[in-house]
Amino acid sequence: MDWFWLIFLFAIGSCVGSFLNVVIWRVPRGQSIVFPGSHCPTCGQPIKWYDNIPLLSWCLLRGRCRACKVRISPRYLLIEATTAVLVAGLYGCYYILDIRTGIGSFDESWMVYAAHAALLCGLLACSVVDIDLWVIPLEVVWCVSGLAVILWAIHGPHPFMPTVSAVTIGASLAALFGLIIAIMLMRRGLIQPSFIDASDKPFANASVKDKGQETHAVAITSAHGVNPRKEVMWEVAFLAPSIALAGGFVLMMKLSPGAREAWEGLFDVGGAHPKLAGHLVAAGSATFGYLIGALWVWGIRILGTLLFGKEAMGMGDVHILAAVGAVCGWIVPSAAFFIAPFLGLLWALHLWVGKRQGELPYGPWLALGSLVVMLSYDALRHLFLQYIAPPALL
Repeated sequence: MDWFWLIFLFAIGSCVGSFLNVVIWRVPRGQSIVFPGSHCPTCGQPIKWYDNIPLLSWCLLRGRCRACKVRISPRYLLIEATTAVLVAGLYGCYYILDIRTGIGSFDESWMVYAAHAALLCGLLACSVVDIDLWVIPLEVVWCVSGLAVILWAIHGPHPFMPTVSAVTIGASLAALFGLIIAIMLMRRGLIQPSFIDASDKPFANASVKDKGQETHAVAITSAHGVNPRKEVMWEVAFLAPSIALAGGFVLMMKLSPGAREAWEGLFDVGGAHPKLAGHLVAAGSATFGYLIGALWVWGIRILGTLLFGKEAMGMGDVHILAAVGAVCGWIVPSAAFFIAPFLGLLWALHLWVGKRQGELPYGPWLALGSLVVMLSYDALRHLFLQYIAPPALL
């Protein structure tokens, strides 16, 4: 049965990879992923279904358009193959090799697997776009985050989602409501987006290849012509409603035992409605993971900018770790945040030894760090918990 699922998921993964090729090219350029259909960018000829079969069509056509014979980039084939390996390989790691405990049978935990597989696909798409254009397609990570919270709300508790207390869930929901308030204030012009007055400075020419056509896009780096320390204070103002509401909720729980008892009753899996409470706990824990993942990067971005006087890290990186937290809970993005710099350092050493010039945006390292933590979660958790105890509030 495992071989059937491996083959089936490999085929599904290749199809998802074909779709990711569309996302990678069109989303950062503001184009629809639905219309027009797949077509050759050189001759404009629509691609027939039999020329659009993942993995096979590229090989059968020998990497060229059937109509105009212009070369099709091998990257399309590479992304389809990589996605297929990720999707099928994740099944093999979880259900055949048992590299993580507690996954259960596929029939029982397929939604957990689906959330993790969707995360890997999203991280792959974001990494490729980030390498090409030095930007993160936020629509991709938003979809992954939203899908994760919905799946956890439907599935309920599972060992792969570290649960948190009812008070922590309440504070997370209050913080989320604070973000909504901040967005409304920004739309009304009461809070200004940071770095909007910065002049653009080309960082690098990112070469992007479509089927038979190569274009060059200019990636933009940090702000110029503004005071970064002043600009980042707008981000502090944006976060202020979330901080205030979350802190206010925790204070209310401490000052009002009756309110705390009523709130904790909603999330009591041993209470009158254990099934409903379990679903609420799972969704709330995913929400907390989303916020913690974002907080790691956003906090360092703000502190680093205030300390060094230049924009530190990118907002796209905030959304990447937020999506990881929504899928995996708060522990995975926390560990990935500290592992990613070491992976980036290894690449820097490789470039230094080879005496080659080259830079890579940080998004791919966060993605790779998240993958490493997802697969080695049990060992890392056992190692860290020997020395670090989670806060009592969790």
